[in-house]
Amino acid sequence: MLSMAAIAVVIPYEVFGRYVLGRMSTWTGEFSQYALVWASMMGGAVGLKRGYQVGITALTDRLAPGSARFLQGIGYLCMLAFFALMTYYGIDQMLMNAHQTSATMGVRMSIPYSALPIGFLVMFFVTLEQWLDFWLVLPSRRE
Repeated sequence: MLSMAAIAVVIPYEVFGRYVLGRMSTWTGEFSQYALVWASMMGGAVGLKRGYQVGITALTDRLAPGSARFLQGIGYLCMLAFFALMTYYGIDQMLMNAHQTSATMGVRMSIPYSALPIGFLVMFFVTLEQWLDFWLVLPSRRE
């Protein structure tokens, strides 16, 4: 991921500048924070796509297959509602902070804040795809 690669370059640059050259760069800490937020949001979407999310199956393991399947479908709907809500409030936060600029880099705060609605929107569509696949694919054709 591009943001993780940027962090991997910027942090050693900061350490080298601080301890070897005796000069501290002002923008590296802020840049690393923003890049980490972007990496987290995009990494969350990738993890969701690959099925890395935690699942608690204590209840569904005890139910009949039809009831367990219905409950899993409800779980997908809850995830969709959560991601839609977070996208909405992420847009709200992004617009609320759009007029501000960051302290050291001078970028509009809507750029780092846009990681929230974009990341949650990607997660929404990943979950929507999984939910549609869950209901449209017959259980006998699943792996």
